[in-house]
Amino acid sequence: MKEFSYFQKGNQFFPLVDVKLKTEKNQIILKALVDSGATYSVFRAEIGEYLGIEIEKGKPVYLEGVGGRILGYMHNILISLDRRFYKCKIIFSRELTVSFNILGRDNFFYPFLITFFEKKRKIIFREIA
Repeated sequence: MKEFSYFQKGNQFFPLVDVKLKTEKNQIILKALVDSGATYSVFRAEIGEYLGIEIEKGKPVYLEGVGGRILGYMHNILISLDRRFYKCKIIFSRELTVSFNILGRDNFFYPFLITFFEKKRKIIFREIA
């Protein structure tokens, strides 16, 4: 089980977690928003470039949301909340303008039972088989 306290930005609290992304060339630890309303995980292009990924060589994907439509490129990346790494589909976009990188349901959520404990401002991950 892994537990994270919500991150406070101004008067608001967000379910942000520390994740590690890893490629053969590099790795990075950063905060990302766990977003049960997002289908895909979306990160800024600079993160992919830091990891040595040629962003535009991924599968092109158009994402639509409240902020409009953006173009991104899907890659399979190793991701970890703790010690164990999982393959995760991540879309890197040069057009992402929201405050946080986003962890969406398609396939980041698969290995976990995730609890949003709003009253305590915590998010809890339990690994499932």
